This record gives sequence, structure tokens and C-alpha cells, in this order.
Amino acid sequence: MIVDISRPVGPATPVWPGDPPVSVEPVARLDAGDPAAVSRLVCGTHTGTHVDPPAHFLPGGATIDEVPLDVLVGPAVVAGPAGGERLDAAALAALDLPAGTTRLLLKSGAGGGAPAADPAAGLFGAVTADGAAWLVERGVALVGVDTLSIEPETGDYPVHRTLLGAGVVIVEGLDLAAVAPGDYQLVCLPLRIAGGDGAPARAVLIGP
Repeated sequence: MIVDISRPVGPATPVWPGDPPVSVEPVARLDAGDPAAVSRLVCGTHTGTHVDPPAHFLPGGATIDEVPLDVLVGPAVVAGPAGGERLDAAALAALDLPAGTTRLLLKSGAGGGAPAADPAAGLFGAVTADGAAWLVERGVALVGVDTLSIEPETGDYPVHRTLLGAGVVIVEGLDLAAVAPGDYQLVCLPLRIAGGDGAPARAVLIGP
């Protein structure tokens, strides 16, 4: 079984406030007599399902093309806390993750797969600063969420800074609505943008 957990990219794709909206503009069309169809895609580096490398927040940090592929591909655990729950260290410990979990996808249900009526729905995640420290201490190398940000609205982004400062890769904007908690194989491949502070990704889970 292969489940696509990435969001479609198009004009309806939710974006972070202030980020460029998605535009797909035809520049050559078969019905206009052109020999091939070609479109111009305009979007931000953190559009839809995307990967945050250290360079997103840390000067001199690794860019998206420097993130090791072996972090982005391999065994992963999907865990399903209730939507809106604050994931501090105690809440994360209560998930009772299997020993050796290095890729963790947190299913809040807030992100869903389609834009919500409330523009703020699905934007902010629930991992707290001490929760981020717990993930680092636990040895997690990749953490993914189904919201467009991994952390609650704070303004100073302590969760991003803690995780990225420890080399933990963040994947945001996943669509985990159809995924049951459990063990999977993750394949998450961001665009190889030279010197990029992030990149949209196609992500899938392979399960039984």
C-alpha cells in the first residue's frame, strides 16, 4: 500500500500569511496550436507539503540541497494525538513511541487535506519548546506535521530553532487525514533547490 501524504499544489493551496500564493500560468497550449503544453509555476519555497532545513532559521545552516537523503527516506512512525493538544515533553512521552524511532509524523487532524473555512485552521501546530527539546534528546532526526507550522503562534519560533539547531529536519503541511497511526516507510523528496531555505516535497508512506 502506498499513500500519498503530500498536498496538491495549485491556486487553492493554503500558504503561510505573507508567502507568495501559488500561480500556474499556461505559456504554451496544445489547443492554441503549440507543439507541447508548458506552464509557469510561481510559489514560495515553503508551499504546501514542504521541508524545512536548518538554513530556514539559522545563518550558515545546511540548505535544502545539503539535507542527507537517508534522513528523508526510511522507517517512520505516525502517531495520532487529539487535535489541539499541546505536545509538550510529557505528552510526547505518553505517545509511547517504539524504541529507536527516528522519523516521527504527528497526526493532529487540524491540517486535513483541503482548505478550511477558517483561514487560521491548519496553520499552527502544537509542539512546544520543551517538546522540541524532548524530540532532540530522544534522537528523532525528522519530525513531520499536518499543519503549515510545527509550533503554536509565538513570534520567535523556539521549536524551529531548537529542532533545526540540532539538525532535525522538519516536514510541514502533510496530509495525514487518511493515515492510521502505526509503522510505515517514508519517502519524502524535496525539490533540489540550490542553496534553498526550503522546498516543496512529494511525500508518500508505504505500509502493509
